[in-house]
Amino acid sequence: MMMKSILITFIIASVLLSSVFADIGGKRTLVVLDDLSIKKTHSTFFKTLENKGYKLQFEQSNTKVALEKYGDFNYDNLILFSPTSESLSLSSADVTRFIDGGNNVLFAGSNVVSENIRDIASECGMEIEEDKTLIFDHFNYDKSQSDHSVLVADQFIDDSPIILQGLNKPILYKGIGHKIRNNPLNYAILTGSSTSFSAKAVSGVSTKLMGKSCGLVSSLQARNNARVTFSGSLDLFSDKSFNSKIENNESGNKEFVERLVSWTFQERGILRASELELVKISTESNSTVAPDVFTIKDEVKYSLKVEEFDGIKGKWVPYVGSLQLEVIMLDPYIRTFIKGDANGVYKIHFKLPDVYGVFTFEASIHKSGYSTLEHIYRKPIVPFRHDSYERFIPAAFPYYATCLSMLAGTFIFSIIFLFNKDQINK
Repeated sequence: MMMKSILITFIIASVLLSSVFADIGGKRTLVVLDDLSIKKTHSTFFKTLENKGYKLQFEQSNTKVALEKYGDFNYDNLILFSPTSESLSLSSADVTRFIDGGNNVLFAGSNVVSENIRDIASECGMEIEEDKTLIFDHFNYDKSQSDHSVLVADQFIDDSPIILQGLNKPILYKGIGHKIRNNPLNYAILTGSSTSFSAKAVSGVSTKLMGKSCGLVSSLQARNNARVTFSGSLDLFSDKSFNSKIENNESGNKEFVERLVSWTFQERGILRASELELVKISTESNSTVAPDVFTIKDEVKYSLKVEEFDGIKGKWVPYVGSLQLEVIMLDPYIRTFIKGDANGVYKIHFKLPDVYGVFTFEASIHKSGYSTLEHIYRKPIVPFRHDSYERFIPAAFPYYATCLSMLAGTFIFSIIFLFNKDQINK
């Protein structure tokens, strides 16, 4: 009997844990390849994913694959390493629906990109350059080669969990360029330097794309927190790229790709809120009825705990940053920013507005590289009761004095009128 209860407890705990982490960093991954030989040339990349627990299913681009069945998605992540295939079985509509379902996509290009891949990139806010073009740089290139399209790139995104701080090694990059639209959901993770430009690989005729607008690796984080990353170079993920050197020093290609993929597959930058505390500290109301009811002009304390999911450790850790709090009834009456402490707790004391109604307490975090966090709590704020107002208001003391003076004057006049007797002359 005891063993049975232990077994039931273990099953329930397993179900709860799986439900908690089911939507965070899912491991089911479909890999679509132009040629299965890419498994060998990119073996280190795929082995790194498998060591992290990802379940990879390899398919050729012309193989019919269903991303969903009966409304449920069969995969959590999609890797498209088939830039040139015109017979890709997955349409841009299939991939877009996969992203709308909250799943993640990693895809790469080459100097020739199929229309299907272009459509997917366009849906995600990225415009890929013409076929048979590459990014060139006559100043920042691998000096060990005469090819100026092998870039030494180090223009990484700043202040973001996508790459993390401390990646001080440049990477080698050779591939097609792209441009991202002016959209707050798009991130330019790696760009060319100010001297880079896009040009035809053979003739060298340059296009309009140049400078830091030359996108090398870019991402989209959708409003449902699905993540999409595009690299203009499929070779960036190859074994040759991981083992490359820059002036006899190791390049940062492997470290860059590992950080990039871990963010794309939601191992980092996922936020959640918990332990909300909204309590009354003091009130201007004299009434002691229903102390949990908020009254206008009450002094309240707001506290919220925010955590970030660490996919490497497999647990939630405190998120320390800034949080925006708004107190809204149609329009925001209060808008303020709160700094978190070392435990990820955000606290603030403030006075409620002198307006009654149903108010929304909305806490939100919108930061590059982090999932969008919106925590909403609604609470009614009532006006003073009839017995809650002060009995005597200091501002009305002059009026009180006027009334009292009139009463006193009337009393004195009455006394004089009643008891004063005029003398009668005889």
